[in-house]
Amino acid sequence: MNSEVKEGVLIIYLEGNLLGENTNAPVLELIKQNLEAGNKKVLFDLSAMKFINSTGLGMLMTALSKTRNAGGELALCSLPDQMKKLLQMTKLETVFPVYSDAASATAFLKTV
Repeated sequence: MNSEVKEGVLIIYLEGNLLGENTNAPVLELIKQNLEAGNKKVLFDLSAMKFINSTGLGMLMTALSKTRNAGGELALCSLPDQMKKLLQMTKLETVFPVYSDAASATAFLKTV
């Protein structure tokens, strides 16, 4: 996982497999720290993701909930086909704002 704050948006680059607690805890801690610092716009760039399971999906839901509860917003971008299908099957494509690339997702986050 890599991250940066760009144009007021915390961008988290996830790569590989998003499967369990070892992967999820650092991501949620990073979001918590940024929310406490006043950075309330979060973008997950998933272009380097290979696989996500229900635990990883749960982490994304937790991140979304924490961000919105803090008065912020979270978006996803650059989803691989497997992620798109998973969001469609679970009906979560209506819950997460999803964008094709980081530029359009950042533009959306700057308006909310």
